[in-house]
Amino acid sequence: MRIFNRIVVILLLAGLFVLGVVTLVYALDIGAYRLEDLVRNLRLDYFYGWLRTYVENVESGNIDAFNIIVLGLIALLGLVLLVLELKPRTPRRVRMQSGTYATRSAVEDEAVTAAEREPEVLESNVRVKAQRRPGAKVSVRASVRPGEDTQSLQSKVRDGVQQHLAEVGIPVSNLKVQIFESDPRETKTRVK
Repeated sequence: MRIFNRIVVILLLAGLFVLGVVTLVYALDIGAYRLEDLVRNLRLDYFYGWLRTYVENVESGNIDAFNIIVLGLIALLGLVLLVLELKPRTPRRVRMQSGTYATRSAVEDEAVTAAEREPEVLESNVRVKAQRRPGAKVSVRASVRPGEDTQSLQSKVRDGVQQHLAEVGIPVSNLKVQIFESDPRETKTRVK
């Protein structure tokens, strides 16, 4: 969305620049240019007449519901694009200590290693989200055999992942662990 917003802003600024230059040329009477000539030469009479009528109708309050909806949608679109442009980007790397960073994939690999140290865990899927402050949001989904004690396994996996990442030096600000029962034949990894 940022690329789209930047393109829109660049086009608007380029249009304002051209409009400013043209207005300056006509305002300072540089050469033999007159504003009436511009309207006539570009064949803007029809558009200018339509725009003038439209603005007069808006000023007098004689517009229909469709035009009100269109103007509201344009204003809303402008507000959404402005908010999306001003929203800071999410960081790509996980901030560890002052000035040190790790890639999200490296943190994911370490979390998978820690989660799969438990013999009951058949496979795990980890998602890491970087933050602006030190640390990362880590979400672990682990698969176990049916009938295992998921509550105790959840706390074991949480403690193991948190301890391993702390040993490696990766601070974790938010760690979520979910344990799911699955058939061992459907897991990607070899049954332990």
